[in-house]
Amino acid sequence: MNRKVTTRMALIAVLLCAAASVFLCSERAYAASAKVVLTSEPQKVKVGDTFHVVCTVSSSEKFLDVRMKLLYDAGMFEFVQGGSKVSGGNGELVISSVGNEESVKKRTFSLEFKALKKGGGGFDLDKQVEIVNEDGESFSVSSDLVGVSVSEAEGEGSPEEGQEEQPQATAAPSTNNKLKMLSFNGISMKPEFDADVLDYTVTVDFDTNILYFNYTPENGQARVRIRNNDQLVPGENTVKVTVTAESGDKRVYKIRVIKETEDETKVREQSEKGASDITFSVYEKKGAIYIQNQYQFQVADVAEEDIIPSGYVKTSVELDGKSVPAYTMENDLDNNYLLMYLKGISGEPTLYQYDRAEKTLQRYTGTMTQKVNKGGNVAYEVEVTPNAWLYAVIIGLMVLVLVLLIVILNMLLRKKFGRGRRELNDLDF
Repeated sequence: MNRKVTTRMALIAVLLCAAASVFLCSERAYAASAKVVLTSEPQKVKVGDTFHVVCTVSSSEKFLDVRMKLLYDAGMFEFVQGGSKVSGGNGELVISSVGNEESVKKRTFSLEFKALKKGGGGFDLDKQVEIVNEDGESFSVSSDLVGVSVSEAEGEGSPEEGQEEQPQATAAPSTNNKLKMLSFNGISMKPEFDADVLDYTVTVDFDTNILYFNYTPENGQARVRIRNNDQLVPGENTVKVTVTAESGDKRVYKIRVIKETEDETKVREQSEKGASDITFSVYEKKGAIYIQNQYQFQVADVAEEDIIPSGYVKTSVELDGKSVPAYTMENDLDNNYLLMYLKGISGEPTLYQYDRAEKTLQRYTGTMTQKVNKGGNVAYEVEVTPNAWLYAVIIGLMVLVLVLLIVILNMLLRKKFGRGRRELNDLDF
C-alpha cells in the first residue's frame, strides 16, 4: 500500500476517534434535564395585597445545588421576604441553594411580594440557571414564566366626573386578623381551610425541606409571619402562621407538618403511578387474618409441608400492623419475594408470591423459585436507558478505530519486512 493510502486511512481513524469523543463529551456535559416552574396563587390581587410566587425545580434525576436569578417589575411589585437562600431586590433576586449535602429530585422556593399599583407584571428567570449534581455535571434547564394582575383596592379610584372628592374621616385601625385564604404546596391538607379553624395538618414528601404556602389576609393591611418553616425533618414538625391586624391584635394558625421518610415517598409515588399490580389492606376478624383488595383472601394454615417448595423456611411479615405467616428462601432470608398460603374466592387455598419492595401480591407460578432451588441462574430484566444507543454508537466507533489502527500497523510492518527481504535477496554471498 502506498504512502498516500496509508495517510488517508490514518486520517479517517483520527476523525472517527474525534467523533466518538464529541459524542462522549456531549453526553457528559448534561447529566439530565430539569424544569423550573413559577406559580402564583392568586394570580389576581389588589393594590396593597401580599402574595407568593413559588419556584419549583424538579428533575427525574437527583441534583444537588441550584443557583438562578428571578426577574420582576420593581415598579409593580415589592419583594418582602423569601428565606435565607434568597437575596436581592429592585427587580432582581438571586436564589442560591448551594453547599447542600443531600441530592434530591425537587427543590422549592417561596417568595413573598406586595402589589404596589394597578396593572400587570410578570416573573421570569434569567437565562443563566445553574443546576448541578454531585459530580459537578450541569443539567439542561427549561422554565415557564408567570404573570400577576393587580387591580385597585376597594374604595379607591378617581371620583366620577362632576363629583368632588369628599374629605374622608380617619378610620380606626382594623382589628381583622383573619386570613381569607391559606394553602400549602404539599401532598394533603386537613381540614379544608376555614378562617375560624386554627389547627391544620399538612403532609409533604421527603424532598421538601421548607413548607411553601400562599395566603391572603381578609384585611390588606394585616401582616403575616411564618415561623419554624425551614429545615423540616422526617416526622412531625410544627409551623406557626401569625396574622397581626392594624390594631396589633394577633391570630395564630398552628400547622402540624408531617414529612414523609424517603421510603414512604417512594411507596406513595409508585402507588400513584399505578406501579402496584394489587393494592390491599390487612385486618383481623374472629381470630383469622384477611387480606382485602378487589377480592378477599384469608390467610390459611399449611396442613402439609410439602406444599411449600424446597428451599423455603417459615417466617412472618408485618402488613398494616398485623403479623402474617409467610415463607422465604432459606439461603436468602432477606429476599424481596415471600410466599403466602391464601384462600381466595374459589375456597381452595393456594400459594401467592408477595413482593416486599413493591408491596404487591401475585399468584405463585414457581418459575423463579424452581430456578433458585435447582441452583440455576435467574434472569434479570436489564433496564435500557434512553441514551443506551448513544453509548453503543460510541463503543462501535472506538472498536472500528482500533481495528483500523491494527490494519494500518500490520501493513506498515509487512512493507518494512518485505523491503528487508528484498535487500537480503540482492546481496551476493
